[in-house]
Amino acid sequence: MRVVAEAQRRPADAVARLRYAGTPVSTFCRRRGFLARPGQVVAEPDQDGRAVVLNVGLGPSGSATAATFRRAAAAAVRAAGPARTLRLDLAPLDGDDLSEADQACALAEGAALAGYRYGGHRSDGRTGTLREVVVVTGAHEAVAAALAACAGTCLARDLVNCPGGELTPPEFARRIQRIAEREGLTCAVHEDPGELGLAGLVAVGRGSRQPPRFVRLSHGPADADDDQPSIGLVGKGITFDSGGLSLKPTERMRSMKSDMGGAAAVVGALAALPRLGLPVRVDAFLPLAENMPDGAALRVGDVVRHVDGSSTEIVDTDNEGRVVLADVLVHAAERCEAVLDVATLTSAVAQALGTRAGAVFANDEQLAGTVLAGAARAGEPLWRLPLLTAERRHLRSAVADRVNASHREGDAVQAALFLQEFVPATTPWAHLDIAAAAFNAEGPYDEIPHGGTGFGVRTLVEALKLLSADAAAPTCGPSAP
Repeated sequence: MRVVAEAQRRPADAVARLRYAGTPVSTFCRRRGFLARPGQVVAEPDQDGRAVVLNVGLGPSGSATAATFRRAAAAAVRAAGPARTLRLDLAPLDGDDLSEADQACALAEGAALAGYRYGGHRSDGRTGTLREVVVVTGAHEAVAAALAACAGTCLARDLVNCPGGELTPPEFARRIQRIAEREGLTCAVHEDPGELGLAGLVAVGRGSRQPPRFVRLSHGPADADDDQPSIGLVGKGITFDSGGLSLKPTERMRSMKSDMGGAAAVVGALAALPRLGLPVRVDAFLPLAENMPDGAALRVGDVVRHVDGSSTEIVDTDNEGRVVLADVLVHAAERCEAVLDVATLTSAVAQALGTRAGAVFANDEQLAGTVLAGAARAGEPLWRLPLLTAERRHLRSAVADRVNASHREGDAVQAALFLQEFVPATTPWAHLDIAAAAFNAEGPYDEIPHGGTGFGVRTLVEALKLLSADAAAPTCGPSAP
């Protein structure tokens, strides 16, 4: 399904009309209880009895946000039924704070994201009936930019939805190479991460017959020189997480093909950047591995010696993500002016925030604010949690510098504190834990489908827009208490 912006209205199989609460509606709608609540839809034939008119609610005039319009477009797409074409007419601007361009972008985003289908393994190849959504607006450039980020989100969804037995670390690396060639990115695949000192990645990956890979992916403006500072993005890429020798129960393993959701989000964001033309250098660092039980697998009690010379005692092989990310953060911090890592790291974040939100930890106030502002613009719920130094007591080891597991109470904080040890205090750093939000097992809602959500892609894109627009480089400020 494609989404386009056109200045002129043209015939379509279905037409969505956005309505504020209290505006006049037909008797047909009134009899069916249409109150224009946000996301409410009532379908009726138009006056000539042919095309379907979808009356879509926005709530009270003046209260609608970008999220309201995304939800409205998503509701219209899902209610379009057998229609092959859908036209989205903008709502009146009176009494609303959003400009025409903002409204059009939100509608395009909602339609593109809700229209996503993963049909890669269906025998019938079914991907839905709707083929085109037309947003009636003259804001073509703004809509095109919004759709570039949506395309990156859908790319990430495809990667997350791919079965772990198909998207192995070598295959994931090959797909990233193809994406880089298509989008004009620079890509390098390292088949022996040990040569780079990535001991955590090697240790976790040795329990699988599928060897680990380390991928560098870069974007830079055409006129950039080698001295231009870059932003580093680190994405956890565990293509399947069985837990290793600390084996997960089956119920917890069902969604573990999504344990590479952080790497998928970073790849999706990088894929969008060339189309946006952002004048910023971005370097991505992607460790890819499987966490499997095997005679060669990482054992409980083993000690991993990291690239910075420090050591980690393995007390739970199912806490592999932080072990893999540790060395990669060292590499990224040595090469970039600021580092953001994205990882499906802890189930504790779901216990704290539910299944639809992510958490962000940061050592820098300005970078934290930029990430949160990007998430707000993207409509991806992200909540800042503190780096509570008292929780470091749970990382103590009798035989090494730290352990890789922590208490159930506060595990998301303790995992973030573990990662912080591999980033210099002078390097602005933010950690996004998206373990809950990367995979939706509950069923579709708003613009979110079942399965991979692509959470984080649009937050990263919006944060990078803000960073590229900010003349001052991020500076290290006081950490949250």
